Amino acid sequence: MMRRGLWCLPARLVALLFCCLLGGCAAELAHRESDQLFAENRYDEGMNKLREAMRLEPGNAQFRIEYRQRLTERVGGIIADAEVRREKGDIAGARGAYQSALALDRNSEAARRGLVNLDENLRDNSMLDEAEGLLAAGNYDAARDIAGAVRRAHPGNARSQETLRKIDAGLEARRRAQEAAANAQSVLRRPVTLQFRDANLRMVFEALARTTGLNVVFDRDVRPDLKTTIFVKDGSVEDTVDLILLQNQLEKKVLNGNTMLVYPATQAKEKEYQELKVRTFRVSNGDAKYIQGMLKSVLKIKEVQMDERSNTLVLRDTPEALNVAARVIAAHDVADAEVMLEVQVMEVSRDRLSNLGIEWPYSFGVTPQSGTTPITIGDLNRINRDKLYVTTPLGVTANFRLDDSDANILASPRIRVRDREKAKILIGDRVPTFTNSLTPLATGASVVTGSVQYLDVGIKLEAEPHIYEEGDVGIKLNLEVSNIVKQVQVESSLAYQIGTRAASTSLRLRDGETQILGGLISDTDRSSASKIPGLGQLPVLGRLFSNTTGDHIKTEIVLSVTPHIVRNHGSFDDSSADAWSGTESRLKDRPLRLDPINSVRGDAPSSGTSVSAPTGGATPAQIAATAAGTPAMRPTASAPAPAVLAAPATSTAPGATPAVATQPPSASAQAIPAMLPASLAPTQAAPEAGAAAEEHAAPPAAPSTAPRSDAGGGPELAWGPPVSARKGDTFSVSIDAARLNGVSSVPLIIQYDPAILSFVDASLGELGARANAVKNDPLINQNAGRISVTVDAAKDAALSGSGELLRLSFTAKLARPSTQLSLARVDLKEGATLRALPRPQALTLKVDP
Repeated sequence: MMRRGLWCLPARLVALLFCCLLGGCAAELAHRESDQLFAENRYDEGMNKLREAMRLEPGNAQFRIEYRQRLTERVGGIIADAEVRREKGDIAGARGAYQSALALDRNSEAARRGLVNLDENLRDNSMLDEAEGLLAAGNYDAARDIAGAVRRAHPGNARSQETLRKIDAGLEARRRAQEAAANAQSVLRRPVTLQFRDANLRMVFEALARTTGLNVVFDRDVRPDLKTTIFVKDGSVEDTVDLILLQNQLEKKVLNGNTMLVYPATQAKEKEYQELKVRTFRVSNGDAKYIQGMLKSVLKIKEVQMDERSNTLVLRDTPEALNVAARVIAAHDVADAEVMLEVQVMEVSRDRLSNLGIEWPYSFGVTPQSGTTPITIGDLNRINRDKLYVTTPLGVTANFRLDDSDANILASPRIRVRDREKAKILIGDRVPTFTNSLTPLATGASVVTGSVQYLDVGIKLEAEPHIYEEGDVGIKLNLEVSNIVKQVQVESSLAYQIGTRAASTSLRLRDGETQILGGLISDTDRSSASKIPGLGQLPVLGRLFSNTTGDHIKTEIVLSVTPHIVRNHGSFDDSSADAWSGTESRLKDRPLRLDPINSVRGDAPSSGTSVSAPTGGATPAQIAATAAGTPAMRPTASAPAPAVLAAPATSTAPGATPAVATQPPSASAQAIPAMLPASLAPTQAAPEAGAAAEEHAAPPAAPSTAPRSDAGGGPELAWGPPVSARKGDTFSVSIDAARLNGVSSVPLIIQYDPAILSFVDASLGELGARANAVKNDPLINQNAGRISVTVDAAKDAALSGSGELLRLSFTAKLARPSTQLSLARVDLKEGATLRALPRPQALTLKVDP
């Protein structure tokens, strides 16, 4: 029995081992099947096979690692698909994908977070829909509260940021509309006629207040004895008040549409009354540090701080100063131009080495045969030729060698560099040079200190481009080609003898133009000969007794450079080049002018008011009684003509109160010349009251780009009727002029979008043809979209009248719903006087596909 048990034990072990072997084979088979399934993109079946392999062989670490990798890869792919679905708005599909990822890996934090984000996005979108509804209804405050709550909860929500931007834009538009409506009804925009000589300042403002409804508050430090002299006809109340205040070194602060505060223009009062704003400018392309210094030195901005990290400027000053600073910053914050320099450096080398002739032995030695004992003088008598040995081999060598080698070394780097930045190109090696220095010590020994320096050897090129507005590229080039001639060993230091050829130049090329620069030539010719004296110098036979070696090395370096403008200078708006900045003592964003009431700031209330010094003393009650007949701020067609009052030839007594009386327009027209110098007297009588009433009653005309008729006004230019074109077509637009009189030259700068339009040609219109005008060749900058052209009249003629001045032709490159043509600058030259005209409204074009 025991023997049978002993026999059964090995059988059991064998069976167990056999089962284990079968299990291992089955696990490996399942693993191989999973690899095949994964290769066929059958991930679910492959994962099942991997699980089966892990079950059959639980201790196999390779299976576990691969399973984890495959699971992570699969879950990551499903989550990526869910993100794509969420971005497209497929919320249900994204939710199903996240749930599938969780089913595969219950520990996937990304899948859990994705489901939470879906719920939050649904809630945020619902709130933002409500905010946009409130925004559409005009309830900006409630919309801001809801969108702000979403933004605070999820700062990265792009839709909330866009909604807040729309709310801010709506608030700004509403504020501007309210300001425009208030300005349209403002007393400051009403026309007024003033005729005062040496009148008390407070009396003048009292008359204005009673006749126009202007409220004036005086600071306690405004002197009561100030006087003014002013004769103004149909000027706006605001411009007229500015002139009065300027005469007496006063300043105003507008409180509302019909109220202002007058105070002395001193530094202390300005600090007290001037309200300051803070504005942040993010400088994208310019040098913020330079702009900061310029604003302090040129505009005298009160406070300017710069953040070097974000290239941001923070300014604190008056709104007018900030407006001027914004134009100056915009003029300097333009994109840098970039150019691609295509450089080719070619080194052409030719080496010709010749070694021709017969090389004879130069010397030979003879020695007697001797053993170890020295030779005595007596032994020399017994020496014959059989006992003499030649110590140097007497061989003759015929040399027939000619080496001819050509080498072309080409380096063709392409480097992109910004305007006025230096680009460096090194093609070669950095050769180390070792230097040892000895430092003696007090003990007598010395300390050896070694140092390594590197020399640049090869082709070294430095280029500094400058991109011009016209599309040309100026380049400063420095080319250096060096090579190691030989090594120089000095004690414990190693140095090199460097052969160098260098060239520096500055050139200007067109975009895409190739310039080849050559002339760096090294031509070396060496020749040496070994001859037998006498025989080697024979005329012809001497070649048999000599050996000649010649070495001719010629190297030439050729440089080819081609610039390609990648991006030209940023579009520079010519309107930012000129900015009004007030006077030396006061920064303002507009000049002090007394323009016609409707010429600059649009339509204003047309009811005119005239105030003048009275012929006799008048009380404020009289002024009020007369002012009761003044037209309202919004007159009707039946409103009376403006009242014009004339002052007497004698000055008003100090302290007299002005009176307002109504006189016929003809009487005022006759009275004004009596009090003005002949040079200031008007040449025409005032219009009749009926005509004035009809003019005020006429409805406003629709906006148009065409110039006004010749009925009145000064010269002006405008675009012709708008046109539409198709992509690829060539079309023409016209520039029309009106009321030109004795104009000798019209310089123009036309701005267009070079990405959409391409300029073709410019031709004279019928107005220029009448004056035998000539058109100079346009200066075109296609990259910046700018055309400079001048229309000059003939020598003995002038441009006069109205009509088509110039016709421009363009080709439409891209289809766009709208693009604009604008006159960036309009000048008129009348004799030796050059004056600028207001820029007309831009012309909007449509380019169809």
